[in-house]
Amino acid sequence: MTARSGKTPPKPWPMKWIIVSILVFVAGYTVVNLYFRKPGRAYRPYQDANDRATTARLLAAGWSKMPVDTRRPVEKAALAAAPAAVAHGAVGLGLDFAPNFAEPPKLVASIDQVIAPAEIAQGMDYSFHFTATLTDQKHPLGDLALFRRGNELVFVPVYEDLPGQQLMTRWNDSTYAATFATAALPAGHYTARLVARGPAATWSFRVK
Repeated sequence: MTARSGKTPPKPWPMKWIIVSILVFVAGYTVVNLYFRKPGRAYRPYQDANDRATTARLLAAGWSKMPVDTRRPVEKAALAAAPAAVAHGAVGLGLDFAPNFAEPPKLVASIDQVIAPAEIAQGMDYSFHFTATLTDQKHPLGDLALFRRGNELVFVPVYEDLPGQQLMTRWNDSTYAATFATAALPAGHYTARLVARGPAATWSFRVK
C-alpha cells in the first residue's frame, strides 16, 4: 500500500465568485471598448469603397453635392410665389446620371406630387413639398441628396431598412418638405429633377 499524501485538495471556487468574476470582466471590457473605440459609424469596406468610387465619378462628370434639409412637415406651408409646372420624365436615375453610381441607390417607388415655387430671390432658401410612395412599409425615406451640374439639379431620395421584423411605417406614401440654400446659385433658370424607381418629377424655376 502506498501512503496517502497529507495535503488537502484545493476547494473549488463557489459559484457566486465565478459569476462575480465574469461580471467584472464584462464590465471592464465594456469600459475599455467604449473609451478607445473611434467615434462615428463602423468601418464598412465594401460600402465605403462604393461611396468613394461614386464621388470620384460624379466629380469627373462635373457634378457637385449641395446640402439639403428634409423633414416631415406638420402641414404644407403656402408658397410665396406661383407654383412651377411639374411634369414626369425618365424612369429611375436617367441614362445621363445613372452611370455615375458604383452601386444603384435604393430609390423610393414613385414621386406622386411636387409643389414647388416657380421663382426665388437669390440668397433665399428654396423650399418645396413632395409626396413619395415607398417600396413597402419596411422601407421609409431615409435621405435626400442634392446634386448640381451647372443649371441642372437632381434630387435623389433613398429609402432605409428598418431593423427587426415588427418596425414599420404607418403608410406606404408620405409627404416631405425639402429646403436648400440658393446663395451659391447665380441668377438664372434652373431645371430640377426628383428621381424614383418610376418616372422622375421635373420642373423649372428661376433664381432672380
